[in-house]
Amino acid sequence: MAHAIQSNIRKMKKQQIKALPILTCLVLACLLKGRSQTIVLPQGLDLMRRSQLAGLTDSTISGTLNMLEVPVATLDSIAPYKSKNNGILFQQDNNKVQLLPVQLTQQVNLKLPYAWNIAPMIPAKGYQALLSPGVYAQFGKHITVQVSPQLVYAANPDYLNAPKEFVPVEWSTYSHWTNTIDMPEHFGGKNYVHLYPGQSSIRYNTGKISIGVSTENMWWGPGTYNALILSNNAPGFLHGTINTIKPIETGIGSFEGQVIAGKLDNTSYPSPGEYAVYNGAFLNDPKFNQWRYMTGMIVTWQPKWVKHLSLGIAKASYQYHSKLTSPLDFLPLQGFFGKAVTRSEKEGSKASMGSLFVRYWMPSEKAEIYIEYGRGDRSLMPTGIFQDHQYPRAYVMGIRKLFDNRDGSHIQLLLELCQMQLPTGDLTMNNPQSWYTHSYVRQGYTQDGRVLGAGIGPGSNSQTLEVSWIKGSKKLGVKLERYLHNNDLYYYTFSYIQDYTRKWVDLSTTFNAEWNYKQFVFSGNLGFIRALDYQWQVLRTDGNEKFYRGYDVFHLNGTVSAAFRF
Repeated sequence: MAHAIQSNIRKMKKQQIKALPILTCLVLACLLKGRSQTIVLPQGLDLMRRSQLAGLTDSTISGTLNMLEVPVATLDSIAPYKSKNNGILFQQDNNKVQLLPVQLTQQVNLKLPYAWNIAPMIPAKGYQALLSPGVYAQFGKHITVQVSPQLVYAANPDYLNAPKEFVPVEWSTYSHWTNTIDMPEHFGGKNYVHLYPGQSSIRYNTGKISIGVSTENMWWGPGTYNALILSNNAPGFLHGTINTIKPIETGIGSFEGQVIAGKLDNTSYPSPGEYAVYNGAFLNDPKFNQWRYMTGMIVTWQPKWVKHLSLGIAKASYQYHSKLTSPLDFLPLQGFFGKAVTRSEKEGSKASMGSLFVRYWMPSEKAEIYIEYGRGDRSLMPTGIFQDHQYPRAYVMGIRKLFDNRDGSHIQLLLELCQMQLPTGDLTMNNPQSWYTHSYVRQGYTQDGRVLGAGIGPGSNSQTLEVSWIKGSKKLGVKLERYLHNNDLYYYTFSYIQDYTRKWVDLSTTFNAEWNYKQFVFSGNLGFIRALDYQWQVLRTDGNEKFYRGYDVFHLNGTVSAAFRF
């Protein structure tokens, strides 16, 4: 036995040596790190990306790493505002204390929860508000502190949830699937009030390296509306981080990157299937209530031979903290060795996913194209990603073009597709394991009840088209979207009746606007949504009918946000 263990250790060391070039590139990517005060605006990602194409911000960055963070200096250049002291409360030598913009976001959902990527708001009907002040401090040449908490209030009234008319076999399959992820339909039965640490961090900067502890949201990948690994759909979680904000020039091109390790929290609200009862007995075992350890990494590379081309890899894994059995479990390396190397990987108690992505932007044409392709619980290497089709996979692809208009404005055309649904019927109907769900870590890939990646959620697909007028930070536009809810759950639950007509689809038209006036930055949208076959429900009017008319709901969503700069 001892000889076998030593042999395995020697093999692991050889595999680690093979992985050293990858890790070396990642470490090199952390050598040009600077840090300044930042603000996360609801429109921040789109603002930074389109401003880059319009030539208002740095055209050399990849645009795939933490573009949610808008440096206050960059915001001042895009939306000019003259201030007497820029909110500075104290400044002497290398010491400074400065107020960050105060943000207030308000949302109303008329009948049903709608909207995502507004962390840390919850999916809720009715009125909801998010208030976030902030302060930034610099102590000497090396230490920076940013405190930007987020206070959420939601009226959170009852609304129509999963239908009670499900027959027993439907309840059995429905509850089994929903018990593989921590996604409550309703966050309690009363007003929701919660204070989050928000976009806060403590960092030590030396030279061009920054190491810190943070609860900030992160956005990984090239997507505009959806990201496979990390987005701002869920509240930020406590994590340690090493990351870059500027490209690192090398002999083969420039690099950007980030490595994180953090703690994912569970909700206290049950998922729909967690306590499902039939004939006086629970249909499923309740989830193991333990926080999860998460680790992830992203590396992007801009080859020197092709200008404005960014190639990247992103990776994340998570497991219950009591299942951490090896030093390798603490690192985001699952899949790099080509096979399971730790006990948790061999036992299936560790979940993993990853993606490869490419973004090509053309500043002279004011256009970009991008794609992110990922798979779950398999080797992440390029030869493995496209090797077969019997695995959970997802992708995001999009194209954006700015057309020159008079007075320095542009007309923006943006199209994005996101596919989260399992690719084959066998995977869907035989104990499905979708993106963000897991049969062992049954909270799935979530933080406080919300998915950390694509906001549309597991098993869902979306097609989005937006046309807008933009000038600097100003924008007026309309977005058309088709949102297919969780087709994995649908097929798993209803395939036995062979009724493939009751798919839950939201068709929405959303008018949006962004504007700045003096020290204010405004954004808002008004959406008209028609939910077809809501919650996969049908109106049973005749027992002899093969197909039934669906239960359709028309409702409104409105969001208004304002940031006040000192």
